[in-house]
Amino acid sequence: MLTLSKFRRGDKVRIDAKGEFYAYVDGERGRVCAVGPHEANAIHSQVPGGYCAVECEGGRIFLVPHDELAFDL
Repeated sequence: MLTLSKFRRGDKVRIDAKGEFYAYVDGERGRVCAVGPHEANAIHSQVPGGYCAVECEGGRIFLVPHDELAFDL
């Protein structure tokens, strides 16, 4: 099943972890660099459907599910 995302490449987002798995990056802010499904490239690995690749401070990239992201101002 394909999940439509409300996020687009370039959007400013904040990671709002709902469980323990993403707790270590809870509150991180960054920009969406890819919305899944997206093929791998030189910047990030393949992004599965339902996830966004988020580039945070220091060039760190995290694959985060849509439901654990919020728009940031």
